[in-house]
Amino acid sequence: MPSPPRRRRPALVWAVFFWYVFSAGYTVLSFALIFTGRVELSAEASRYLSSLSPLDYTVTILALLLNVSGAVALLLLGKTAPYLFSAALLLNIASVALHALTKGLVAALGAGGPIGLILGSGISLLVCFYAWRLYARGTLT
Repeated sequence: MPSPPRRRRPALVWAVFFWYVFSAGYTVLSFALIFTGRVELSAEASRYLSSLSPLDYTVTILALLLNVSGAVALLLLGKTAPYLFSAALLLNIASVALHALTKGLVAALGAGGPIGLILGSGISLLVCFYAWRLYARGTLT
């Protein structure tokens, strides 16, 4: 009996995978540089980071893990990918909104920070739409 044909991953699946792996690595490296004192922070950024609780860091790590898990699931063409990406997006939106309202996140970001935040959220939203589209088409199994 012949083996089933191999499914090809769309090129965008690879792009999403590499984007999230790179982003996770960049995030971890950024925190490492900040916590080792190799990056000088503005007064607002320093105040913001000192206001974060262990729960805040746990939520950040959880969102990072959800995104990386979503990227791996998408690479494997797994049905869990859109759920993982959607959960990460919702967690990030809730966290950013809470921090903007209560912890001074907007001031800590500086002049260009909100643009990066909006772009990142936009990319996450587009990835969610893409993953759900692949799910609806039956590409994810």
